[in-house]
Amino acid sequence: MNRLCSVLVALMALMPGVSPAKDGSIVIGPVHIVSVSTGRVVPGQAVRIRAGRIEQVGPNDALARDAGAIFVDGQNGYLIPGLAEMHAHVPSRDRGDIYVRDVLMMFLANGVTTIRGMLGEPWHLELRRLLETGAWTGPRLITSGPSFNGRTVTSAEQAATRVRQQAAAGYDFLKLHPGLEADEFEALADAAREAGIPFAGHVSIAVGIDAALRRQQASIDHLDGYAQALVPPGAPGHGVPPEWFGINLADDMDSGGAAKLAAATARAGVWNVPTQALLEHTAGDRPLAELLDRPFMRYVSPALKRRWTEQATRIRAQANPSERARFLRVRRQLIRELQNAGAGILLGSDAPQIMNVPGFSVHEELAFLVQAGLTPLEALRSGTMQVGKFFGDSTHGCLEAGCRADGVLLGADPLQDIANTRQILGVMQGGSWYSRADLDKALDDIKERGL
Repeated sequence: MNRLCSVLVALMALMPGVSPAKDGSIVIGPVHIVSVSTGRVVPGQAVRIRAGRIEQVGPNDALARDAGAIFVDGQNGYLIPGLAEMHAHVPSRDRGDIYVRDVLMMFLANGVTTIRGMLGEPWHLELRRLLETGAWTGPRLITSGPSFNGRTVTSAEQAATRVRQQAAAGYDFLKLHPGLEADEFEALADAAREAGIPFAGHVSIAVGIDAALRRQQASIDHLDGYAQALVPPGAPGHGVPPEWFGINLADDMDSGGAAKLAAATARAGVWNVPTQALLEHTAGDRPLAELLDRPFMRYVSPALKRRWTEQATRIRAQANPSERARFLRVRRQLIRELQNAGAGILLGSDAPQIMNVPGFSVHEELAFLVQAGLTPLEALRSGTMQVGKFFGDSTHGCLEAGCRADGVLLGADPLQDIANTRQILGVMQGGSWYSRADLDKALDDIKERGL
C-alpha cells in the first residue's frame, strides 16, 4: 500500500460511525446503567446525548419516543463511564501523524476516552486542541510539558524558570523524571504553587517520598520512591540506589511499614498511579514468549516486540526470581494499603511502554488492581469518578445529566468480573458513537501498519 492510500485508509477509519442528529441528539438504549458512585446496576435505561453532554438518563420506553434523535441499539449492554489512562505516552510529532492517530485510536477502541500524556512537547498543545474540536478523533488529552529531570534542570533557578515558562505556555501539569536535586525540587514546587500548576510523576532519589508528600505532588507514578522508604535504617539496602523502582531492594523492604506510608500519603492528599501492569510484565515470572503471544500483540511491529523483549530481559536480570516475586507482593500490599487508607488511586498502565499495548493494557491494569485487593467497583472508580475528583471536574466519570458524554458499552457486568471491561460493544466519546464494527475496522487497519 503506498503512502497516500495508507493515509486515506487511516483517515477513513477514524470517522465516527454515528454523529448527532440534526437536532443534535443521540439516544442509546436499552442499557444497564452501571453507577460507579453507588455500585448499583439499573436495567432498562436509555441515555440521551446532546452537544457532547448527557442530557437525560431514564427508562428506555420513554426516551425511545424521542422522534428527533438518532437511535443506537444498546443491546441491553452495560454502560460504564469512559475510562481514563492516567499514564499515557503520546507519540512525538516526528513519528508522523498516522502513527499518532493509530495510538490514539487504540486507546479509544478500548474505551479510553481520556488520556493524561506524561511526556509532552509543544505540538501536544495543538493536538489537545485538535482533539477538543473534533478535528482529530481520539480521547480527550491532558498534557504535561517537556520533562523536568537531571539533564533538563541544572539549578534551582532554572527549575523555577521552566515552571513559569510551561505554565505560561498552557500545559496542564508538569512532568517529573528522576535526577532532580532536593533544592531543584523545592524551587520547582514553590514556583508551581505560585503559578497554579500541578506537578506529577517520579520521585527522585535526592527528593524522597517524605518531600514529595510534604510538597503535595499531585500524583506519584509507578509507586516510585516507596520501595526506598520501606527499607529501614541499618538494612543492607538502606541508601542503595534503586534499580527499576526498587526491584533490587526487595529483600530489605519492610512490608510492615506499608500501612504507615499509605496513611501518610492519604493525609497529604497525594494520589498514586501504580502502573502495576508495567511492573507485573517486567518483573513477573510469566514467560516473555507468553506475553508476546497475547492476541493484541498483533498490533505491535516485530521491531518493537524485539525491543520490548530486550528491555524486559535486562530488567529481570536485576534480581533473582524470589526477589522479583517479593517485590511484586510488597507492591500489591502497598496498593491495598493505599486503598484502605483512603489515598487516591488512579488507573494508569504506562502505554505504549514495555509489553503494554495502548488501550489494551488499561484492562490488564484493572485486573492487576483487583488482584492487589481492590474490588471491581473500586478498580472501575480509579479510572472514572476518581479521575474526575483528581481533576476537580464533577462532570467527568459519571453517567448523569450534565456529565461528559463519554462511556463504554459492555457485553457483561464488570462489577461481577472486571475482565468484562474487555467485552466492548461500542464507545461513546464527546457525543459521538463508535460501534464495535467501527472499532474493529480501525484496529484492522492499524494491524496492517503495526506500531
